Amino acid sequence: MRLSKFLILVAFAAALAAMGAGCSSDSADNQEPAAVSTPRFVTDLSALSATPINPIMDPSAAFAATHAGGDSGSGRANEEAAGTTRHVGNGQNPGIEQLLNPKAAKFASFCGLLIDHLYVAVRKREKTDEIAQLNLETDLQPVILTATLDPSGKLKEIVLEQHCGKGIVDRMFIDAAKTSLWATNPPKDAAMPDGFYRMRVELKLENYAQMGDNRWFFKTYIGMALL
Repeated sequence: MRLSKFLILVAFAAALAAMGAGCSSDSADNQEPAAVSTPRFVTDLSALSATPINPIMDPSAAFAATHAGGDSGSGRANEEAAGTTRHVGNGQNPGIEQLLNPKAAKFASFCGLLIDHLYVAVRKREKTDEIAQLNLETDLQPVILTATLDPSGKLKEIVLEQHCGKGIVDRMFIDAAKTSLWATNPPKDAAMPDGFYRMRVELKLENYAQMGDNRWFFKTYIGMALL
């Protein structure tokens, strides 16, 4: 009799263990995959779309449209209005970041983060030998890019709208943009009607001070209009 009760208890315990194992397996199967902690950088433009997405065909007209109402000379770090200017960098390598149109000012946190990413990427490239030894012409034009992010914030396309007049500087800014223009959880209200995010970015580089070995410190300008 005791043996029968013991066998029943053993069988009952085994059944419970099997049920527990089954529940654990089901729970593991139903778990969501871990979120990716960092965005995927786009480092090769050949992997991007070969067909421009609504490029700006007239940079001069685009400049006028995106600068309407902006006070670019105010110099105030006021994120409530277009023309917001922020001074970054240091005494040797000064930089200026600017929001160029009302929509960029409305989404100042979003655009400001993109500009900060881009500024860090540009400054890294300015320190390389091929850039640090450049004695730039004083009449270089701004490099103007149109960048497109998909609804998730990944870079999909870069269109070069205006050359500065020096190819190596064009390439430096494009390379910096490829690795830095991305966002996590971008604000949906900032998107275009098709759900994509488009921004017009102006970049300019100027010699600021010379150090030894014919190397230069630069002044860097980055402006962004959200389209």
